[in-house]
Amino acid sequence: MRKSEIWFFFLLPYLLVLSLFSLVSYLNRQAIQSGVETLAKEQLQATAIILKANIKELLDRAETPARILDRLSGLEDVYFIALLDEEERILDWHSKFEGYLPFSRRNRPAAEFWVMDSPIGSVFNHYSSFSTAAGRLYNLYLGYSLRNLDLLLARSRRNYWLILGILAVAGLVIFAGIYRLHASFQRASAEAIRQAGEKERFREISGFTAGVAHEIKNPLNSLALLFELLEKKSPPELSPQISRGKGEIQKIGAVVDRFSELIKPLTLKREKFSLNDLIREEINSLQTLARERQVAIEVQAPEAVQVEGDRMLLARVVHNLVKNALEASAGGQKVTVTAGLRKQAVILSVKDEGRGIDPGQTEKIFEPFVSFKETGLGVGLYLVRKIVETHHGKIYLRSRPGAGTEFIVELPGGQNG
Repeated sequence: MRKSEIWFFFLLPYLLVLSLFSLVSYLNRQAIQSGVETLAKEQLQATAIILKANIKELLDRAETPARILDRLSGLEDVYFIALLDEEERILDWHSKFEGYLPFSRRNRPAAEFWVMDSPIGSVFNHYSSFSTAAGRLYNLYLGYSLRNLDLLLARSRRNYWLILGILAVAGLVIFAGIYRLHASFQRASAEAIRQAGEKERFREISGFTAGVAHEIKNPLNSLALLFELLEKKSPPELSPQISRGKGEIQKIGAVVDRFSELIKPLTLKREKFSLNDLIREEINSLQTLARERQVAIEVQAPEAVQVEGDRMLLARVVHNLVKNALEASAGGQKVTVTAGLRKQAVILSVKDEGRGIDPGQTEKIFEPFVSFKETGLGVGLYLVRKIVETHHGKIYLRSRPGAGTEFIVELPGGQNG
């Protein structure tokens, strides 16, 4: 599955779920508000009918509006009450709304019921008329607090944002997990394809190399014997040419041996040994090359590390990496070799201060017969990786053009020595 398909098949349902949840939450809040307002309307209407009957009876007894409203001012949830005459002049009123009666003849809606926003929340308003026994017309204005509805809606909104946040985070976590699994699967698939291609290529090269090595070895042996005979029979003035010929044959033989070694399976002879001692031995063997190139070698191994593995093969790893670092360095630069433990894994690092490796070349550098040096055969780093992987370890590099290169080897099973 491509990355674009993951985005499409996950992101679209994800957004759809969040949209549906938002819509359902909105409709639920609207239903709650409508239901509570309906109940408030019914309750306020019933309260108004009772109050109008009581007020009418008291007015018929010649009670003043002030005394009548004093008796009714303690009603729960009735936020304000006002008695008006037929011309809508306020005769008397009581209010819990900070001593203020929010009434305006000009702005009063024509409807009997309406909702008003206020600093103390929503207030449900009721305005209706009634007549006394004497036929005089009065108006009753009531305000009913909807604070409980406001609290309920506020709690509903908080819950909505909380659940929406949880869903969003959960969706992102699930997506991140799926994306990482997909990326891991893609990497594993690419690595499997690469290894399959490498194995196929290696089989072809191995067959070709084995045939070439076999065909070259016999003539080389004959030439070596011939030069031995010539060295004994020839006059002294030909000795330099014969020695040069013998040297060239030995070089060809070394190349053939390296190619032959490349195709052989590795068999480990495991033993415990000191990695620090191994590093010192290999660096000592490369001091001549270091002096020729005027490159210093610095070892940073603060703790003694014991390794279990094939000492000879791991010595080749250290030797090849340090040798490559020296060859990549210029006069006055430094090669740093670091060894230590990290979570029971042995970490070996060889870092140079050379020109670095081009990013496009890093993926090919461990492949057989791939070399970016003029005289390289492309065998050394392949063998290094082969040895490390046979020890169930891994090798990788960090490099930036102009900032040097660092090869890092991780081997399992290390311990302090």
